[in-house]
Amino acid sequence: MSRETEQIKERLSIAEVVGEYVKLKQAGQSLKGLCPFHSEKTPSFIVTPARGSWHCFGCSEGGDVFSFIEKIEGIDFPAALKLLAERAGVELPDRRPEVENHRQKLLTLLVDASRFYHEILMNQKAGKRAKEYLIGRGVTEKTMEEFMIGYAPHGWDTLSKWLHKKGYADQDIVASGMAGVKDRGGTFDRFRGRIMFPVSDLQGRVVAFGGRIVPWHETGNEGKYVNSPETALYEKRRTVYNLSRAKRRIKASKGCIVVEGYMDVVMLVQAGIEHVVATSGTALTEEHVSLISRFTNTLHLAFDGDVAGWKATIAATQAALAGGMHVDTILFPDGVDPADLVKDAPGNVESVFSNTRPLMEVLIEQLGTSSSGNKEQALAAIVPLLQLVRNPIEQGTMIEQVGRLLRVPERQVLDLLSQVPVTPSFSTPIPPSAPILSESKDIQAERQLLGMLLAYPHVRTAVDIQREWFLDPVCREVYTELQRTPVSSRVEDGKYQSLLVAIQARAEELSATSSNSPEEEVRTMVRALHKRYLRSKLHTLAQEGSPGALVEFQQILTQVAEIDR
Repeated sequence: MSRETEQIKERLSIAEVVGEYVKLKQAGQSLKGLCPFHSEKTPSFIVTPARGSWHCFGCSEGGDVFSFIEKIEGIDFPAALKLLAERAGVELPDRRPEVENHRQKLLTLLVDASRFYHEILMNQKAGKRAKEYLIGRGVTEKTMEEFMIGYAPHGWDTLSKWLHKKGYADQDIVASGMAGVKDRGGTFDRFRGRIMFPVSDLQGRVVAFGGRIVPWHETGNEGKYVNSPETALYEKRRTVYNLSRAKRRIKASKGCIVVEGYMDVVMLVQAGIEHVVATSGTALTEEHVSLISRFTNTLHLAFDGDVAGWKATIAATQAALAGGMHVDTILFPDGVDPADLVKDAPGNVESVFSNTRPLMEVLIEQLGTSSSGNKEQALAAIVPLLQLVRNPIEQGTMIEQVGRLLRVPERQVLDLLSQVPVTPSFSTPIPPSAPILSESKDIQAERQLLGMLLAYPHVRTAVDIQREWFLDPVCREVYTELQRTPVSSRVEDGKYQSLLVAIQARAEELSATSSNSPEEEVRTMVRALHKRYLRSKLHTLAQEGSPGALVEFQQILTQVAEIDR
């Protein structure tokens, strides 16, 4: 551990940091709360301040304050380190000062640019017409403030001149993506006559802009939307508009709505639909899916109800399925987009966006299957999508839907799946989102026993436990390590550290509220573990039915009876 991470842990209380995200209650020497990483009604999330750790018994996640911030904010370790260092007042060594200083300068420039454009829209004569246009589209001033929407006047160097006065050089303005270079030298503002939408990274830092042309400057020769070029700060395929703001709502709602444009996001958030994002002027990519999958494994695709919107739905579906996501769709009438719906029928927004439809149902409906020839064409289009589905349960459900909707045997769909060669959509696979598994009662019992053995080491020699009595491989490995003298550092400081700290805290809590001594509690747990093991052997012997098995069966029955005495 570096000196800086030690300083951060010394200065920051893990209970205070976690407490900003999770409501915690005292439970003995630890604190308990509902896990923010999976849905639960009974608290299984434990924070142990004395050890600086956290652990959830429901989803088996755990770690220290850094891993918590990484997971809750969806950022990597360097970003979590920087965030917590700033909070703790710890200065981090600048290992590449020239690169870091350049990046910070560009970030500051983009914040200045966003404030400049926003001021013009909200308070300057040059932005009055643009503001009236937005109000006419249904955008409130509060929403303009919330999203820092701005306006770029039509001049060729309006922003550049202002940035020069702020001390920025042409090379900085070009590197940030806010200006282009003329063929004969000099620069020009990249955004002119456009409504400006700042685009943030996952940490909420402005890294780019999207600009929508205003109708009175529209000639038909320019794109409706212009986005910042790729820069040192901005990669389109790795940036999801509004994800930094929406990530907590996405976790809470267990799904993410994906729309096409900036205005769609802005209007939906204004209408109270906050778990919504858009890609930054590009199709949904594997990197977009990977980012979103940090917060949910369900996508609701809500693209415009025209041909372009349908094509976007198909492209997004391929990326989402290949990324291990569950996909539903939200349909709009032809020619209607989400922003129009919010403006023209605000009372219908909630019902429309809560009415998701299964992907296969919508695909088959759009493809049309009135004849046998159409069915074959539909199957030919759908089977490659089914091959992208990584979760076998999800794939099985979709196969059943296809068979039912097309009125063909499921076996026919399965045969086609095995015949069509798999063509990967992406160069690198994305690991499927693993389902959240809760502890079974058996594993809970095993971990409770291990917690007591950790909390009260002197009890270990007073009981006889066999390794094979543990069903859970992790518990079996931990128990094996506990038997060593001295205890292996792999257990106390290694990969199971957060788990062990949490089960020890739970054991101490149990002991504090029990009328029995730790020795009595452990003996009761060991008897239950032994009895469970013997009963599993009885079941196996009963199935075997041989004379030798019957003799052993009787012997084990006697052992079970002795345990019950």
